[in-house]
Amino acid sequence: MLTGQTSAWSQARSCLERGRPQSQAVDFAAAAARQSPAVVSIMVTENGGERPVAGDTRPSTPWERGWGRGFASGFIVDSDGYILTSAHAVSGARSISIATADQRRFDAEVVGTDRLSDVALLKVAATGLPVVVLGRGSELCPGEWVAAMGAPFGFERSVTAGVVSANPRYVPGGSGVPLIQTDVALNPGNSGGPLFDERGEVVGLNSMIYSPGGGYFGVSFSLPIDTAMQVADQLRTAGYVRRGHIGARTQPLTAELAPAFGLGAALGALVVRVDADSPAAEAGLRSGDVVLAVGGDVAMSYADIQNRVAAARKGSRIALKIWRHRAALTVQVGVAENQPDVRPRPAGPAVMQETRFGLELAQRKGVLGISLPPPGLYVQSVSGSAQLAGLRYGDMLVAVNDVEVADLADFDAAIRTVRDSDTVALLVVRGSARSYVPILPRSSPHAPIARHASDGAVSTP
Repeated sequence: MLTGQTSAWSQARSCLERGRPQSQAVDFAAAAARQSPAVVSIMVTENGGERPVAGDTRPSTPWERGWGRGFASGFIVDSDGYILTSAHAVSGARSISIATADQRRFDAEVVGTDRLSDVALLKVAATGLPVVVLGRGSELCPGEWVAAMGAPFGFERSVTAGVVSANPRYVPGGSGVPLIQTDVALNPGNSGGPLFDERGEVVGLNSMIYSPGGGYFGVSFSLPIDTAMQVADQLRTAGYVRRGHIGARTQPLTAELAPAFGLGAALGALVVRVDADSPAAEAGLRSGDVVLAVGGDVAMSYADIQNRVAAARKGSRIALKIWRHRAALTVQVGVAENQPDVRPRPAGPAVMQETRFGLELAQRKGVLGISLPPPGLYVQSVSGSAQLAGLRYGDMLVAVNDVEVADLADFDAAIRTVRDSDTVALLVVRGSARSYVPILPRSSPHAPIARHASDGAVSTP
């Protein structure tokens, strides 16, 4: 029988050796200040109605979401404009806009996405950008303090803190990618933002929450930054991630399950399903087998087995040490390749030709065609700059900057002198709320022309 020390106990010993002097305090204020310049807010628009972002729930104020618009977060990993975020946050995007800490806005192109790890790499046309300081998420210990930064419900660069609950954690029914579990509060808009430790180093990419109702319930998950950057490197080089697979669905062999299979340690991958006509099926693997090791006799952790198989090249053969009916055997298995998430890159975004900032407006009129109070213009449809600003069907416009508008003639007169480099403030009434909403410059050194990245959909997880 193959036995070995469990990875959990090995990590526990490592964490004990990392004891911190009692005089050392957690200073998240300094850590947040260190990372904040490289954290960006991401606004995604799509054709059609609203869609959830980051396990979205209905916002608490009228201005956090617009028709076909959602918020997410990201962080700059290369000064030449490369940004990490969550793949699900930009899924289905027709256009993506990012805002930096110094209030510059850029249109972003999706370089590539990877649904398995939920990582997306974006690119903006800028250089000399601040970048985050990276740590090692795989080395985090349960009980360590960590903090998240993002734009929950659109509130940019918000900081929430908590402790690591478990690392690694495998979500039941998930992709098999190891995650960092924390009790840090994550809400809609936090997806894609950084998780950083008390030294101010980014250790994770905030991905999802575990919740029966869609809101925060104290269980949050982040992808270790080590894994996220490995994925990002492949996305930057090839536009997709290439992984080997054998067609066997597995779960970690836990300490509770190990005795049922006659094993004394929680190591290995327990096979729960074998795909028909897959390399695993051809090699004779079956449900209930335990893969103890890949390419050797020393029992491996679940993560090591996953990584070894994923790193294998298509067409090669790997030796699996299998535990079946309380006996060990070796099986040679061929390697296939996962279908990559390929998103066709746009040949070149085209400038949107806009009239009235993309708004179709109408006066409120009665049955005899007489204008009704209160004065203002109602939004019939919205696209382009107005959609990016968050306007939606049913909003009422009552002023442009400091000029009241009662009809289309007033509105057109008010915007006639607006230059492409001007910001325009629209006074909008939505329900009982009244607020000025900025329409950003269509052409300026700090805000590139609004463009559509592509009409094609980004792969969803």
